[in-house]
Amino acid sequence: MRWQKRFRVLRCYILILGWLGILLLFMSYWRVETDSAHPPPPLMVNRGAQSGTNTLSQDKPRSKKIRHQCNPPDRIQRHQEAVLPTQYELTGVVIAFRHGDRGPLVHVSNLSSINCGHKSYGTPTYKKYVNDVLNASKTNAFINFVGPFVKYPLLPLPSKCSIGYLTPQGVAQHIQLGKVLKEVYLNEWNLLGNKWEVDDIIVYSSKYRRTFQSLLAFLYSFLPDFDISKTHIRDGKGISFCDNECRCDKADVYDHKYDQERREYRKSHPGVMELIRRINPLIKSNPMADDITNPLVMRDALLAYVCHGALLPCSEGKCVKIEDITSLISYEEWEGKQKRTSAQRKAAKLRSYGLLKSIVNYIDGMVGDSKPRVVIYSGHDKTLKFLLDSLAIPNYQLPYYASRLIFEVYHNTSTPQNVEYRKNYFFRIVYNGKDITRLIPFCDSIMLKQLKSGSVKRGSINLCSVGKLENYLKPEVYFKEFNVASFKAACRK
Repeated sequence: MRWQKRFRVLRCYILILGWLGILLLFMSYWRVETDSAHPPPPLMVNRGAQSGTNTLSQDKPRSKKIRHQCNPPDRIQRHQEAVLPTQYELTGVVIAFRHGDRGPLVHVSNLSSINCGHKSYGTPTYKKYVNDVLNASKTNAFINFVGPFVKYPLLPLPSKCSIGYLTPQGVAQHIQLGKVLKEVYLNEWNLLGNKWEVDDIIVYSSKYRRTFQSLLAFLYSFLPDFDISKTHIRDGKGISFCDNECRCDKADVYDHKYDQERREYRKSHPGVMELIRRINPLIKSNPMADDITNPLVMRDALLAYVCHGALLPCSEGKCVKIEDITSLISYEEWEGKQKRTSAQRKAAKLRSYGLLKSIVNYIDGMVGDSKPRVVIYSGHDKTLKFLLDSLAIPNYQLPYYASRLIFEVYHNTSTPQNVEYRKNYFFRIVYNGKDITRLIPFCDSIMLKQLKSGSVKRGSINLCSVGKLENYLKPEVYFKEFNVASFKAACRK
């Protein structure tokens, strides 16, 4: 009897401990999965024939990687934009962003079954946007506003995925981005003032549907009352937004050399190339189509499924798995973090020289309380990559959909009046909400404060003299590594 009583007591203890363990496990899971800053997305995917469908939210590390690439609207929030001490007055911003979510750039298996209106199309925000834009399009002011883009469709297809075309999610991303930046620069800083004029804001788009439609969505939530009568969209003249000193055959030579270097990178990762060979038959829409050999292209093709809640492709019992996608993303992150090679940097400097000159000219206008106040470029991932590489900024994150790169221009109002006024002006670069000014090699940036969460560093707020940027763009400085002192000479084969 004594042993029976002891056994019953021991069994009670085991049951209590078991229930406590289950309760603690549940509380830990609930705490992780209800992160209000980054709520998990309901991405439904097929992880293989043996496991059917599952949600990425059950595997947070993998979910985070793909979530960054898809960049759903709820991820787009203010971070370090315009966070400076009160003596610094914001006088202008140059905003360059990548278009929003789009269909794949290559034909993929079951493309017609992917619903690219997933989550965004049909929401109250999207419906209101469609109604307001269609009503505005019936006015004469709208025709002047869209200018060279007058024949472009205003809206993406409701649900059909089309090669390279913007999706409703891409529209939603830019509605959210416009809302966030309006709150910072217009509502908080009153950058345009109460009676803004035509020359206060300048807007460019490359001549692609996806960049035009992204810009339209951004301006819808960014412009005060969506007042389109005071601005018009300008042709960006290509993905590099270059008006003069643009054509450069030598840039193609450097691009070719950099492509060779990337192929060497891939030889050091045979597992990635084997992965691409294995899933090629599952991805291609036509067995006779050329194989995909570039990890970046394969990753882009697979994002068409996961960013729109579609099942991953399967054939004859073989399926693409989530691990395959995260492996490709990890590889591209690794490749992007490699030291900027001479070929990569030189190609970028030649391609972005015209754009950088335009940006510096606009910043010059923002100095001395002049115009414009806001300049916007709606471009591509390469638009941002060229700028980042040409400024020799190391180890940046590759531009995902709706990425933004912002030049903020400030006036130090506490400096004595007898100091030359241009020395009182500074700029900073904020990339996807993070201040990266300190990474610019020519800056010798000034750190204003260190952001912390408890004892953990969360980044720093930095400024660089506008004069440093102007000096960097002088031909004898900018083209020094080419051993020449002009764009023309640097481009000569």
